Amino acid sequence: MRMEKMTWEEFEKAKAKVSAILLPVGSVEAHGKHLPLGTDVFAPLEIARRVEKKLKDKGIEILIAPPIWYGHSFVLNVYPGTINVRADSLRRYVRDVISEFAEEGFEKIILLNGHGGNVYPLLEASEEVAESYDVGIILINWWMDFRKEILEICSSQGHAGEDETSVMLAIAPELVKMEKAKGEKRSAPVRVIRRDIGLELFPDGVNDNPQGATRERGEKILEVVSDKISEILEGVL
Repeated sequence: MRMEKMTWEEFEKAKAKVSAILLPVGSVEAHGKHLPLGTDVFAPLEIARRVEKKLKDKGIEILIAPPIWYGHSFVLNVYPGTINVRADSLRRYVRDVISEFAEEGFEKIILLNGHGGNVYPLLEASEEVAESYDVGIILINWWMDFRKEILEICSSQGHAGEDETSVMLAIAPELVKMEKAKGEKRSAPVRVIRRDIGLELFPDGVNDNPQGATRERGEKILEVVSDKISEILEGVL
């Protein structure tokens, strides 16, 4: 069930039926020259859709909240189209949103994150809310938490790389420009914070080689990740 499609009366009735509310969180940022700016939201939204269906088949209903589109993306802010939100602004915003869910009476809140820069702000927001409300918050970073399973499908993993590109080919192939898909894996021995560091670590907004991406691999990733999440949630909801 999608919250934004409901009237307030329908929402009030749904609250009594569902076991949790799921909030997708992502970012609007450069993903190479071949992927759309909204990749980090498209992925968790699709995973959420699949998780909802799998749980419903097991007799568990959840509500999917409208996503938070903008995230913390300092490193990639050197590229056009990246809309960076300060980490503290994101923390406070997410804290307020999930506090409202707690006020509405939800005892379980699932944060399904699609962007690396959001991890610490989401963790801190969750801790603040958990200190004030009797609520359980489940933070899932889909590409990190299931890295082992993803690397059994793809030869590599990285920003706008083989895994993300495969996932987008499965979700919205019409938005992927494979003829422009190129890149390489880069890393630094220590973390360097500099305004233009993204030009070194993410040339053209990529940090991996996306050329091995296929729709079939993307479908496998979406299925294994949604299966794993469903299994985990079945045990805690």
